[in-house]
Amino acid sequence: MKQDDKIREMEKLLKELKAQNEESAATIVEDSPRRGGLNLWRMPLFLSRFKFKTILLISVLAFLLIAALPFAAFWAIQGSTYTESKSIFVERVQGLNELTTAQASTKVILKEEDNKVFGKEIGLDLPGTKREILLIVPGSVKAGVDFSEVTESDIKVNEENKTAILTLPKPKFLGGPEILFDQVEVVSSEGIFREKADIEEAFELAKKAQKMMNEDFIGQGVLEVAEENAVKSVQEMFQLIEYDVQVEFKE
Repeated sequence: MKQDDKIREMEKLLKELKAQNEESAATIVEDSPRRGGLNLWRMPLFLSRFKFKTILLISVLAFLLIAALPFAAFWAIQGSTYTESKSIFVERVQGLNELTTAQASTKVILKEEDNKVFGKEIGLDLPGTKREILLIVPGSVKAGVDFSEVTESDIKVNEENKTAILTLPKPKFLGGPEILFDQVEVVSSEGIFREKADIEEAFELAKKAQKMMNEDFIGQGVLEVAEENAVKSVQEMFQLIEYDVQVEFKE
């Protein structure tokens, strides 16, 4: 089989495996609050005493076979010089793009209350002026390594000793916290002089929830988990071609 044909065959298989991974990758998720029909008076009392509550669950995505394919393709190509093969190797690594190595889910519960008349805060708890809002916001975030930033200078291969040193960019959040807006639930109780919470106000509260999520994800060490998983996965990939690899991260 010609070199170009081998590359095309590997790339085709890579796309197929990526598609399968998207369908089968599972994330551990905390049972979310019951959707629909929520009423402030039916909510458990303990919820109303908390300003927020977060639950973080981290899961490792199954991507080993997908990620290993470019490495196998490198050694499968015959008849190339070392320089040519290294360039192809880098291209295959870069083709992984942003590879997710950790995913976290969280649930934020916000409670706000105020006393207003005609939209203005009065600072007094007068009958009919109080409003309580309970906002339940689920969300998630992904973290991983951007392999598209890897260059030839980041890869050192010793074919004689079958060892390699791979320097990767630091793991990062692949986008900000994703709020599942279609699952956001707003529960409110208004006095006779107050209007119900509108969509615009609900979205403003959701932004506050997003900020809380971001702080929580950082505090829970999601990036550290992504780094550990990246090292483990890369080492396992190289083991498939019987290479010992040392993984380092850029400062």
